[in-house]
Amino acid sequence: MRETTASAVAPRLRAVQPPRSAASHREREVIAAFSEITTEAITTTRLEDLLGLLGKQLCHLLGVTRCSVYLRHEDDRFRGAAGYCEHEGDISAAVQTQEAGIRGDRFSREVIETAAPVLIDDVRRDPRPHRRTMEHWRVRAMLGVPLVFDGKVIGLIFVDNVEQEHVYTDEDVALAELFARLGALFLRQAMLNAHLKRKAAEVVRQKNMLAHLADVHQKLTNAVLDGASIQTVVTLLGELSAKPVVLYNEDFQVLAWSAPPGLKMTEPPVLAPQVRELPSVRRTLAGLSASCPSAVVPRTLAVGLGRRHLMCRLVIEGQPSGYVGIVEVGRSLEHRDSKLAEHGATVLSLQILSERRQAEAEGQAREDYLSDLLHNTRDAEQLVRRSPQFGIDLTRPHVLVRFSLGKADGHVSVSAGRRLVIQQLAAALGESDPAAVSLPGAVIALVPLARDAAVPESLRDTISGVREALSPVLNIHTAVISAVCRAPEDFPMAHKELREVEELARSFDWAGGVLTADELGLFRVVAASGRVKEAVHFAHGFIGPLRAEDDGTLLSTWRAFVRAEGKVQATATELGVHENTIRYRLGKIRKLVQRDPATLDCLLQARLAFQILDLAGW
Repeated sequence: MRETTASAVAPRLRAVQPPRSAASHREREVIAAFSEITTEAITTTRLEDLLGLLGKQLCHLLGVTRCSVYLRHEDDRFRGAAGYCEHEGDISAAVQTQEAGIRGDRFSREVIETAAPVLIDDVRRDPRPHRRTMEHWRVRAMLGVPLVFDGKVIGLIFVDNVEQEHVYTDEDVALAELFARLGALFLRQAMLNAHLKRKAAEVVRQKNMLAHLADVHQKLTNAVLDGASIQTVVTLLGELSAKPVVLYNEDFQVLAWSAPPGLKMTEPPVLAPQVRELPSVRRTLAGLSASCPSAVVPRTLAVGLGRRHLMCRLVIEGQPSGYVGIVEVGRSLEHRDSKLAEHGATVLSLQILSERRQAEAEGQAREDYLSDLLHNTRDAEQLVRRSPQFGIDLTRPHVLVRFSLGKADGHVSVSAGRRLVIQQLAAALGESDPAAVSLPGAVIALVPLARDAAVPESLRDTISGVREALSPVLNIHTAVISAVCRAPEDFPMAHKELREVEELARSFDWAGGVLTADELGLFRVVAASGRVKEAVHFAHGFIGPLRAEDDGTLLSTWRAFVRAEGKVQATATELGVHENTIRYRLGKIRKLVQRDPATLDCLLQARLAFQILDLAGW
């Protein structure tokens, strides 16, 4: 076994100097080899090709058949870069899977640490090389030479004779070291050239990117200036990216989407709920911010996500307001797609904000118009003429619905409460958004009816459903439906009646649901006199004799008889009993209350008494 390092080589060279003519001949070979390498470098742009040529020339100089070249990377690890074998040709692909200086490879580490050649005559008996690697490559003797530049090892060259012994003389080792020093200079220059080429390519790429973004900016800006809708902008983004684009709101509902015509998509490729619930996806979306506005959600086949999604945050007035998604279909997602999504998100945020401001202005104008209608502050003819511009047709009959709001929960503003009422009413009625106005403690909505129609029986149930649906977010005390309004002059009176009914309900602390102005009838006149306590006393006195002797049957029969306007047959049908049963019960009622329940006067008094007791919660 023989080991040669730089410190060992020099003394031997001094002790046994080869003939000057032989040394000069070998040096001329080195110069000739580098002349060929320099010529090749002019036409070769790939660093790997130049490294392979370096190794190949060293093999020819030393009379061996194989070499492998390793480069130092920024993490100080030496990875395979190129290789050559006389019998196999280019073996760079196999070398590039290797790494030098790893655990168990003392041979490579010694070359790196000493920055000098290291020779192993008998690999099988030397403990320093990585055993399995040497067996795999069938190495018998090997010379490791460092490529040293400015005192730092920047690469390694290993040479050997495949499966054959080879004797490396001191002159071979010295020649290899000289070749490596020149090679390091050449390599460093080549690396600098490659770095400059990469920089130049990056400058060109950035220039192209800026030109692309300028084109994107111009097209998006022109579209907005031309009055393009949000859908048009999303379609333009799809054309510019040549990929599907989806606009989500904050709850991941699709607001708009577009796909290039060639993809023939009928539904938007969305992020499904099961995908969004993945911890990795939740972290990715949560990490989006002003400094990191976009990120890629990777494919996750386990939950059915077969394509990558580039997601970009929309921020409106400092608040997260949705996402723009670009889906990887066809061409892979690139850096320019991120820039396109971010630019598109900015334009869409401004456009959504503009539409929101416009809607608020239109809503305020509509609210002002409704206020004029309710308070009779404009000429009737002018109100009719202006109504179409606010989406109101005063030639149709309408009713007013007053939602009386209790003490607010604190997180819903007046305008937000009005919007909630409008949205829920529109959904329940199947109509476009009705006009509504906010008043202190109330929201009044204008509900259109079919032409020449009375208040439908189903409207009470509809308003009750709206009240119930809004109860989690709005504290609605009562909801009152006005009489039908058929002309502008009817609305101020209907508005006044709604106020009176609400005040009446509040005086009885009634929060039972929905009232209509018509159903209170005579009781409104009594209540308007301010004698509410006397009215309650009257009701109790009127019904009292019946309560003392009844289990509830007679009272329910009397209520049904009043609702049926004194008709025995209708009362029997409602209660599901025979007419004679109704007559028998009415006879018992007559005896207990000492008055005939079938007379008009008694019917009116009973109706008034029942209304009072209902409002009082009895």
